[in-house]
Amino acid sequence: MLRSYLVDLQLFLLVAAVVWTALIWRRPGVRQAVLVVAANLAVNIVFFMTHPIFTPYYTVPIAMLSLWTLLFVTLTPGEAAADNPAAARPAKA
Repeated sequence: MLRSYLVDLQLFLLVAAVVWTALIWRRPGVRQAVLVVAANLAVNIVFFMTHPIFTPYYTVPIAMLSLWTLLFVTLTPGEAAADNPAAARPAKA
């Protein structure tokens, strides 16, 4: 079963999501989102790698959801902007 995933595009998507999750693990303000992504990836990888089912698109939805979540977390301002009252107030005209 593992060999089927090693030669498919799904492996690249899963590895990209796992590496990105590990890279932003210590970033302030993203801990909760990173934990959710890591748990989703872990459960899905364990499930699909241990069951004798292989279809080229089974792990793509979780990989893409993880990548979109990580992109959103990476591009939005973190805790620092929430703690800064000047950043939270809209500019007055």
